Amino acid sequence: GQIGLVFIVSSLFSEVIAVFSMSVIPIAAVIFFHDKMDGIKIIAMLLAFWGTFSYIYQHYIDDVNLKKT
Repeated sequence: GQIGLVFIVSSLFSEVIAVFSMSVIPIAAVIFFHDKMDGIKIIAMLLAFWGTFSYIYQHYIDDVNLKKT
């Protein structure tokens, strides 16, 4: 799936999706496999979510600035 994203959208977007999925997989492991959620996993997930939403927000800001000009 990531190779398709690289060809269709961009490699940067593909990496954003990969980082976002890395933060969702531990949540699924806790729910389905009853894995232990420790502090390191929580910090890693928060950083992955922060990076993903920063990327989305930057695109939003760029779009707003483009519409103003």
